[in-house]
Amino acid sequence: MPNFCRPRCPVPNNTANHPARHTRKPFPITLCCFAAFLAAACVPALGQMLARPGWNGNGLDTSPWWERAVFYRIDSPADARDIASRLDALRSLGVDALILPAPELPPAGSNGAMPNLDDLDNLLRQAGSHNIRVLLTLHAANAKADLSGLARFWLSRGVAGLYVATPPGTTPEQTQALVETVRKSASGALGRRVVLTDSDLAPPDGSDVHQPARNAAPVRTSRASGPAVAQLQIDSRLGRLPALDAASLRPLLVQAIAQPDLLLDTAVAASGTRPPLAEAMAAIALITHPAALIDSSANLVLEPSPDQSAAPATSEQPARPTPPPAPLPPGTYLPYVPYAPPPPKPRPAVAPTPKPADPLTTWYRQLAVLHHDNAVVRSGSKIFLDFDAQNALVWVNRPASPSPLNPPVVVVCNLSSSPLQLSLTAAIKQLNLRGFFLRPLLRSFDAMGAQPLDNVTLPPFGVYIGELRL
Repeated sequence: MPNFCRPRCPVPNNTANHPARHTRKPFPITLCCFAAFLAAACVPALGQMLARPGWNGNGLDTSPWWERAVFYRIDSPADARDIASRLDALRSLGVDALILPAPELPPAGSNGAMPNLDDLDNLLRQAGSHNIRVLLTLHAANAKADLSGLARFWLSRGVAGLYVATPPGTTPEQTQALVETVRKSASGALGRRVVLTDSDLAPPDGSDVHQPARNAAPVRTSRASGPAVAQLQIDSRLGRLPALDAASLRPLLVQAIAQPDLLLDTAVAASGTRPPLAEAMAAIALITHPAALIDSSANLVLEPSPDQSAAPATSEQPARPTPPPAPLPPGTYLPYVPYAPPPPKPRPAVAPTPKPADPLTTWYRQLAVLHHDNAVVRSGSKIFLDFDAQNALVWVNRPASPSPLNPPVVVVCNLSSSPLQLSLTAAIKQLNLRGFFLRPLLRSFDAMGAQPLDNVTLPPFGVYIGELRL
């Protein structure tokens, strides 16, 4: 008689003897497969969310934000409301951070009234929505000033960093002591805060600017990491050159590129509102270093945004419709009303003619876009070529691995008031680079396309930026 009872002993897991029976996968393996699928699906979305136009990033770059930022410095006292109204123009200019003078606070222990900081707080909030950071300038009254309390006060209000402006005659040791005090306060604040200072102060004895000043900080070839050194330093030697020619600029820039944590201050005194070398100074400021500095003395046109508060106020609740008149009883006498033509329709308002764009502001905007988008221009090794006899400043931005998809970028600045013709073939061959012409990326003049290496032509005070192509 067949036994229909279920056997009590376990049946061995043998798929060969029981082909219709399938084993169940363990739960940990299923969970791991699901997690791997979820991670693969989320990686493109994460990169898309974290990427930002102009940075070529995918969210995986952990370098500090100030290493490739464009700073805009305002030295003179400015109204926070006026700066807030120009944030759209600053953002379109490519500015990533503002350096503003700090409001005057009463001395510690005094009974002075605190200034109204509502406008500054409002500026910080609006700047954050525009992806612009705000830094404040701390002026040390003397070399032994205690800036710790002042630094903590401003950092607690949400500023992204501090610029320590030291008085003339400060020694490197005294500057390091001031910077160390501020950096200790910045290290205790949330987020990545940056500390800036001056790298080369004006020599008190009027010595040659080509020689390092006696009170200048030593030149370093690596980024600052010690607590006594600022993350970024502002070099203002360019503005103290006796002449802005190739023979004076090239040796100074060769020394400057050896220090990557440097901001070149190109605010030079010149006659008129627009000096003839303004385009060349802008190219030097935005293309020679990973981080760049634009000074407000460049007199760029930054139009304020339309004031929303000036618009006519509208009631929160819509106006109630007028009820229709009550019907008249039958037989009511209505007097005769002569026909009146409707009034003429008002003519549509003519839109005001937009102001023409300022050429220098447009040039700065184009350079900032090139600075953010082109990694070779921003972080490639800089090699300056000797064309001092022609008063031309020429340098090559060389990538680590030159290729047709990643070509070197050549910058040519004509610093003279005469047309310029150069032959770059021999100099390019000495760098073991191959190419026959320059494809234009940016130029400060119109009607100029590709340039052959053996005959590069520029107009007076012209700037040409092009890729080296075969």
